[in-house]
Parts: sequence; structure tokens; C-alpha cells
Amino acid sequence: MQSDLKALEFDAIRRILERLTFSPYGADAARNLEPAPNLAIARQMQAAVTAARQVVDAYLMPRLQNIPDIRAALRQANQTGAALPASALHNLRIIMQTGLTLRDLVANHPDLYSAIHTLKAPASLVEVLDKTINPAGRLREDATPELDALHQQFHQVQTGLEAQLKALMISPEYAGYFDEHSRVQWHGTRAVLAVRAAHADKLKGVRRGSSGGGRDILIEPIEAVAHNNRLEALNGQIEGQNQIVLRAVTDIVREHLNDLNQLVDAITWVDLALAAGQFSAALNAVPPLLVEEARVVLQQAYHPQLLLQFQEKNISRLVPLSIDLGGKQSMMVITGPNTGGKTVVLKTVGLLVTMAHCGLHLPAEGNCIIGNFNRVIVDVGDKQSLHNHLSTFAGHVEVLKRLLEEADEHTLVLMDELGTGTDPEEGASLAMAVLDELARRKVHGIVTTHLTPLKVFADQHEYLSNASMRFDYATLSPTYQLEFGQAGASLGLIIAEKNGLPSALINHARAYLQTIQAGRA
Repeated sequence: MQSDLKALEFDAIRRILERLTFSPYGADAARNLEPAPNLAIARQMQAAVTAARQVVDAYLMPRLQNIPDIRAALRQANQTGAALPASALHNLRIIMQTGLTLRDLVANHPDLYSAIHTLKAPASLVEVLDKTINPAGRLREDATPELDALHQQFHQVQTGLEAQLKALMISPEYAGYFDEHSRVQWHGTRAVLAVRAAHADKLKGVRRGSSGGGRDILIEPIEAVAHNNRLEALNGQIEGQNQIVLRAVTDIVREHLNDLNQLVDAITWVDLALAAGQFSAALNAVPPLLVEEARVVLQQAYHPQLLLQFQEKNISRLVPLSIDLGGKQSMMVITGPNTGGKTVVLKTVGLLVTMAHCGLHLPAEGNCIIGNFNRVIVDVGDKQSLHNHLSTFAGHVEVLKRLLEEADEHTLVLMDELGTGTDPEEGASLAMAVLDELARRKVHGIVTTHLTPLKVFADQHEYLSNASMRFDYATLSPTYQLEFGQAGASLGLIIAEKNGLPSALINHARAYLQTIQAGRA
């Protein structure tokens, strides 16, 4: 299903889900979330989200933190002769452990992920990693007999050299050259001593730098040069052996790339589902019934962003939306005052249908039914563009062209201010022709308008239903409630007066309005 995600501000939903994920894989999936390619996959994801909601409600969320991203390492391992660093191999082990943790969760909630067999850690790879990588993520010194022997030689020479230099530091010949807490330091693999700057010229050796802001000079005593050379040589041999070991382990990783990639896919799915389950819990949302027929039924549903704002007390009032698009009346014409909530209705319907096709739950107090739409086309806001030299009307025409190219019986159309941007009579005529064509194609949708002829037109065509945003005349304010079966007045002059325009000006306008209406009579 394709949807005009930008017009529906779907990125806000993506950002919320991204914050709820525990891994870089789930975060990427959330950032790129789109409607499923078909209803079967949407149902599968919905089942996973429902299972995840059960996990959340039962306080069984796994505690997973600092999950590494191994995708680059897997791509590198796919190259013959590659040698993954020890840190990357350690990350592979973390991911395999994560898979086993999630496997236990999925075993108790099967709908969370159907391919539980991919949440595994290949035994042969685990065994090799345990033998070669220590818990800190470094190559074990005893990973092979050759490495073990080299490290023993290195430590033996290192220990002897440290003892030799400690003896030098306390010898009478060099008394007073060092601080009482001085110790043997290391410049790479070479042992050095920090000598007070005033005595640096008195100690024979090679200067290797300074410390303490220049207070001390790092000197490699002449007595240590031979041993340091030996240490460097051994270190070079150790590095060579390390590469041999890492290359051999990477060869084994390459044999299990398919399993590891499947594991990443599984973690991605479960992570996204768990994030959606948390989102569902935060909204007290429900899974909609996904049906094959093109239909939209929402019972006391809410726009997710508005619901969150209400929960955070950023807005004081929230009105649920109930609507039914289906059967003979597949198109709805909504009229009523500006600031009355018509555009919010469009965005709520479009966003909830899109969320349903992503497998997400919907914030609603009643049952919801979402049909099998292959696209949601949205025309909301001013389409004027200086960059493309489009007027407002020309912008709407571009959307209409696309509509006529793509719309069919599985299309949901949501159009704000249909027919505006040009002469009202011409605009209304064009809107009527468009609505007739959409009806011929059995398109479902909602249009909003202020054009009086369209209100009458909706009453005269059985495929259209009239609805309006209720207005409280006692308080001269909108109620944001949708009423069915009757058209509403735009109330432009009332709202203009309420928002601060002078009463004298409004009365003058009313006089003109009466003249215009009398001329039409």
C-alpha cells in the first residue's frame, strides 16, 4: 500500500517508535517504516504487535541495552581473506546472546515472530569465539599454542626489564633523580622512566617525550634498549599471529553469514514489534480488523499526536472521531466553520488507515475496521509553490491529475477544500465532476469544502453523504464533533468577529452578504 506519508505527518509516528527500540536495527526499521506491501504481511505484523502488547502489559519486556551494530562487520566478513577485529567478533557474540534472549521470549509469545528457528547462535561459531575472544572483547593470549608461547616470552622479558629498571631507580648513582612514587612507564611497548627535567641530561638513554606538563622527561635508559628491542620484536610476532587467528575465525564467521543475517532480521522484527507494543500501551490502542473490502470504520478514535498531547496536558480537550465509509455511501463531504476540525478529521482518518496497514494498533475506544486500500492520496494544505511557479489552484490541479491517473476502488482519497483557489462556481463545477468520476471508479474518501453548491450536490447523490462540524452558537466556538446527515455553515463572519475583527466591519460585511444572497434569489 502506498500512502502520502508526508502530508499525514507520518514521520512523527516513526520518531516515537524509533525512541522505543532497543537496537540500531529496530531504530532503522522504525525510521523507514511504511505500509506493508499486502494485507497478509500487515496482519502478520499486527499479530506481532498484539503479542508485544501482551509482553508489555505483563511487564516482561527484556532488558537489552547497548546492542552493537554488526552489519558492517558481516559485509566485511563476506570478503575472502578478511580479518575482523576482536571487538567486532565480540559484538557478534553479543548479538547471538541477544538472539537467544529473544528466543526465550518468542517461545512464550509465538505470534511475536513466526521464524523462531532463526533466533539462534550457531554452536560451532560460539565455541570458536569463546576460545579466542575474552569477556572484555580482546583476543585471548592463549587463543593458540603459538600465541600462548609468544605471550609467555613477552611477559618474561617484560617482568625482567621492569625489575631491572626499578633497581636502577633506587640505586645510589641515580638517587634524587625520581619522585618517590615514580614507576616504570610504557611508551608503546618500550619501557621508559620519568626523570625530573633538571636531571634528564645525567641519565644515559633515548628521550621519548615528556609528562607532567614538561616537568618530567621520559627517557629510555641505555640499559633497557636491548630488552625493549626484544619486546618490540615479540610484539610484532604476536601481532602477526593475531592476524592469522582473526583471519581464521573470520573464515568461520563467513560460513555462518546466512544464519547471522537471518538473526539480524529476526532481531529487527522483534525490536520493532516490541516498540509498537509499547506505543500501543501508551495510547491504550486496539488492533483494527483488517478486511479485504474497501472500508473504513472508526469508533471513537483519536489522532495519536493529539492523544499524546492530551495525556501530557498540553491540550485541555480531546474529541473522539467516529466515522463509517463503506457500502453505497463511499464518499463523504464535510462542511462547517473554519477552525472547526475538518482538516483534523482528514488527517486522523488517513493516518489511522496508514498505521493499520503498517500493522500498528489504533487509539480508539471502540472497534475499528480498516479495508484493503492500495493507496491513500491526500491533498491537505496550500499547494502554492514559488519554486515550481504553481498557484494554489494549480497545485490542487496537480493532485487531481494524479488522482485521475491512479485512483481505483481500493483507493482512499482525502481532499481538503475541494474546488477552491478559483472562481467559486467554476471550482464547484469541477469538484462535482471529480466526485462523479470518483464514484464511477468506486473510490472511497472524504472531501471538505466551503462551497455551497457542493453541499446541495451531496444531498442529491446517493454515493455521497453530508457531514458537518458542529458549532456551539451559545459560546460561538467549535465543538470539533462530526455530525452526519446535514451540511454545515462556514460561519466565516462569526468566527472573524470572535477572533477580533471590529464589529462595525463585520456588520458592514453582513450587509454585503445579504445583498449577494438577494441577487441569487
